[in-house]
Amino acid sequence: MRARARLPEHIEVTAYYVLSEALANAAKHAKASGVHVRADMASGVLRLDIRDNGVGGADPARGSGLIGLKDRVEATGGTFTVESRHGEGTHLLIELPVRPLQSASG
Repeated sequence: MRARARLPEHIEVTAYYVLSEALANAAKHAKASGVHVRADMASGVLRLDIRDNGVGGADPARGSGLIGLKDRVEATGGTFTVESRHGEGTHLLIELPVRPLQSASG
């Protein structure tokens, strides 16, 4: 994906952090031999679709590092979805609304 202009800094930082952590998790925990990343922008939303071919079984409810990623994404007003069946790899779908960050007062 090539953007025509820079995205708001908080969106760029969030996307970078989530992607970096997803790649690290795939290598360190999932024992994945491959990761597919797709980024696209439509209707003011940056969408990151990240899939690995690792062992699966990632579960944010069990206190994994995915909770921190989810919190970071949700702080932007975005959504974070995880699918990770045992033996089938992990699929993360992140949607980040591309708009200026609102201050706490407004």
